[in-house]
Amino acid sequence: MIVVVGGVPGTGKTSVIKKAMDYEDFDYVNYGDLFFQLAREKYGITHRDEMRRKLSIHEYRELHRAVADEIQRIDMKDLSRPVVVDTHFTIATPVGFYPGFPEYIIDKIPAVAWVLIEAEPEEIRARREKDKDIRKRGGGIEDDIWTHQDLNRSAALLYAYRTNGAVYIIHNKQGKLDEAARELAEVIRNCRLG
Repeated sequence: MIVVVGGVPGTGKTSVIKKAMDYEDFDYVNYGDLFFQLAREKYGITHRDEMRRKLSIHEYRELHRAVADEIQRIDMKDLSRPVVVDTHFTIATPVGFYPGFPEYIIDKIPAVAWVLIEAEPEEIRARREKDKDIRKRGGGIEDDIWTHQDLNRSAALLYAYRTNGAVYIIHNKQGKLDEAARELAEVIRNCRLG
């Protein structure tokens, strides 16, 4: 059983997922980390920013398929254990927004739930400012948080349509991480029970 969790950078989705592990048992896969690991192994990429500059669209697609295959393998290893995938439903680039899950990937990752972690734009901006020395954000189009969250909602609905899954929205309010984590754990538990 696969549950995909997404959100714009700064919503705290990874923090929510990791805290949810206190309340529900599941395998955790960070899509971006796995993608980078495979890019390093296969193409010698040494930094995430190199991927956009050095990889062809064909190589990107090949890596997406490899990541999807690995997620499938993890899922099939123990069908009673949920797999939570930490990713982005849409990706802001200098030239526009791209879908995080092209059609050829969605068919390989039949998620039963697509969970959006959201927050108020001013909270997201504050979180981004707090971790600016750790994370390099794109700026520009990425600063249009309302549009990005709105596009994520549309993408989540489209992805759920393709997998016959459900869409959930969890608000990660400042200082309420535990509430959001408990809500995510409940979603995972409910999906597990059917």
